[in-house]
Amino acid sequence: MKWKQRHYITGYLNKDRKVKIYITNGDWYATQDLLKLKYNYDGTLTNCDIPCIWKAKNLENLTPKEFKSADAFFCVNQPSLPKMKAWKGQKFVQYTLEPKTHCPQCHDKTHLFDIRATFDRNSDIPTSYIRMDSKHWRSITPFDITKLSKDSKFISFIASHWTQFRENFISSLESHIPVASFGGVRRNTDWHIHPECVNLEYFSSKNCIISKYPFYLSIENSQENDYSTEKLWDTFNLGVVPVIWGAPNTRSYLPHPKSAIFIEDFNSTKALADYLKYLVNNETAYLEYHKWRTMKLSDEFEKRSYLSMHNLECNVCREVARLRIIEGYNT
Repeated sequence: MKWKQRHYITGYLNKDRKVKIYITNGDWYATQDLLKLKYNYDGTLTNCDIPCIWKAKNLENLTPKEFKSADAFFCVNQPSLPKMKAWKGQKFVQYTLEPKTHCPQCHDKTHLFDIRATFDRNSDIPTSYIRMDSKHWRSITPFDITKLSKDSKFISFIASHWTQFRENFISSLESHIPVASFGGVRRNTDWHIHPECVNLEYFSSKNCIISKYPFYLSIENSQENDYSTEKLWDTFNLGVVPVIWGAPNTRSYLPHPKSAIFIEDFNSTKALADYLKYLVNNETAYLEYHKWRTMKLSDEFEKRSYLSMHNLECNVCREVARLRIIEGYNT
């Protein structure tokens, strides 16, 4: 894989020189993913082949020494950057996973960023929403549809942002099958019906709920190439089958062609509902959507797994180190 080769060469040429990156605008990242990181005794990130100092620091609190020694400043969504660089090779890095339709300013290229990490496969550091080591997905046990009672709801949906498509589609689908909706959009089910899911951290609680149903409506808030959020990826870790509406090119990076169901493949919500009812009454047919766990996975999926939120910090450090080497500052 091109990216793995690039990173291997970078690690070799870097010669264990530290990369120092300050997060000057953490936004949501500062209260979620940043808090889960682990560090070595010397303050560098664990599980990274580049010795990398990765630290949150408000711009106004940086000392002159810290400012001059920084290899890069990292901002989530919006810039919070020095007026000028301390040295020519210093980098300004932007990280955003917001779609252009939701946050157009997050994709404003007039901002003076040298490196962009986004969901777009053409960005400097393509970054998928995969938040875990996807190798574990192979060992996940599929949802056991034999335990469903005759009148059980068998598809769930959780979303906080209203869109016209979500409203219209779910309303239409519900005229054929019941949908267990737990979020702010067409909520009709209380989280407390699954008490073991209630007193957990938000994402853990959400995933606990999703795992209670054999299908999950993975309806994104927009259709942009490469934009697939946890609504898609987390289902594979939960043993359920995603029913997808999202990025036009989603098929190109699924683990396997038969790992998901696409809304667009059905000429009506009734046809989709009938197919889902068929699957919940046919264990063999349902398990066809889990066979990928034992098969060779697509190359594009492997790339998405490697270039992901799970590896974001190290991938940013690698890119900063690579440019430092190319530009002759690795001395």
